[in-house]
Amino acid sequence: MHRIFSFFFILPILFCFHSISMVNLVSEAEMITFYKEGIEIELSKEEIETIDNLFTETIKDSISMPAYGVSIDSLTKEEMKKGLWIELTYHKTFEINGMPFDSLLFKVEQNCYGINLIRGQQGIYEGRCFYLDFGENTFDKLYDYLMSINFEEQEIELDKEEEKEIETVEENIEEDKKEKLLKSQKTILEKLN
Repeated sequence: MHRIFSFFFILPILFCFHSISMVNLVSEAEMITFYKEGIEIELSKEEIETIDNLFTETIKDSISMPAYGVSIDSLTKEEMKKGLWIELTYHKTFEINGMPFDSLLFKVEQNCYGINLIRGQQGIYEGRCFYLDFGENTFDKLYDYLMSINFEEQEIELDKEEEKEIETVEENIEEDKKEKLLKSQKTILEKLN
């Protein structure tokens, strides 16, 4: 009986590990991408540093373990169209508890004491997740900070950049049309002569 009790007492410890490796994974991220309501938002270097600090502060005493959740790529990408999401992308593939990934994705919500870290491989989010229990901490500070960023202004800037690109493409098309028209006129004139 004592052996069975010991097994069930030790089993959760075997599946859990302190999140210090998760903190390292944040600092090792090659790129941090932020999404609001499905729109990728470009962040400044200072904003990324603040997000990194707030995330690291939130998870410093957390415990990570395999989650019950399983990601299905199409459903995950559909869910990303709602709320605030952060994606950490790495230059190499990591493996924790036999679960490989080259990116991690998670949703940022208020009053959140833990998250599912959704594993990505080559842009596809399929398979088991990690669960990160924050203990007494929450994502409230990170959520509030992300909500304080002026997204509308950034979206307008992106639209202006896109408009410039479209104008440039349209100008190039017009120039190509003019060149083709001149060539065809020359060809017709040569045939007539």
